[in-house]
Amino acid sequence: MNIQNKNQVTAMTNEELYIDNKMGKKNPFTVPEGYFDQLTSRVMSQVPEEKPRMAIVRQLRPVLYAAACLCLFVIGAGIYFHSMEEEQNPLISAATEVTASDNYVDEAADYAMLDNYEIYACVMND
Repeated sequence: MNIQNKNQVTAMTNEELYIDNKMGKKNPFTVPEGYFDQLTSRVMSQVPEEKPRMAIVRQLRPVLYAAACLCLFVIGAGIYFHSMEEEQNPLISAATEVTASDNYVDEAADYAMLDNYEIYACVMND
C-alpha cells in the first residue's frame, strides 16, 4: 500500500471516528411497521392501466412499412414515366439535337482555327 492510499484510509477513519463521536452509533432513521409489506400494493394501485404507446407503434409497424414502400414505388414510377415522356416528345429531342450539333460546330471551328468571316464564306459557297 502506498503512502497516498494510507493517508486516504487514515482520513476516512478520522472522519468516521468524528461522526461516531458526534452522532453516536444509533441509526436515526426508522421505518413504520409493515411499510414494505404494503408498499407493492400501494405502488401498483397508483400505476395507470393504459396500454403503453410502444405497443401501438409495434402493431402499426407493418402498415407503416407498406406505406413507405408504396410511396417509393409511386415516386419511382413518376420519375420513370416523366423520363419516357421527354424521350418521346419531339420538341425536347430536337432541342437536344440542336444543342449537340451547335457544340460540335463550335468545337470544329475552334479546332480548324476558323473565324466568323471564313465560316460565312464557306456557307455561302455551298
